[in-house]
Amino acid sequence: MPSKLALRFLGFQNFLLRNDWLGGMGEVILVLTTTGRRSGKPVSTPIGYVRDGDVWAALSYPTSNWYRNLRQTPEALLEMRGKPVRVRAEFVDDEPGRQRLVDLYRQQRAKNFKMFFNVAMDAPAEDVARGIAARAFVRFLPLESTRP
Repeated sequence: MPSKLALRFLGFQNFLLRNDWLGGMGEVILVLTTTGRRSGKPVSTPIGYVRDGDVWAALSYPTSNWYRNLRQTPEALLEMRGKPVRVRAEFVDDEPGRQRLVDLYRQQRAKNFKMFFNVAMDAPAEDVARGIAARAFVRFLPLESTRP
């Protein structure tokens, strides 16, 4: 369980993101609100994302709370630059789909690729494959016709 200070900081970060007060950070971070798998209460978490056409995509470790919450209840709320969008999570488990998202991270988040996958973009293919294998990928499909 995170400390009270960490939870307050997360809450403050969520507030800043929701009100579009973090400038360019809103282009790379959104607020994801899931339903807690045990509590049933809304749980908000800032996460990094990439665009995949008309949908959003993110990666996680399979053990993260937000990912496990989505596995139980795939409907969620994304908030980007102060605009909410209801979505349904689609879990990307097939190799071509995972590779497509890795390519999007290479294109859109090249500076942070090593942080996301714990391996350099130009590392040997086997090392990159290990970094990818340790991650879970999710696409968020809008449930409404309005998009930010």
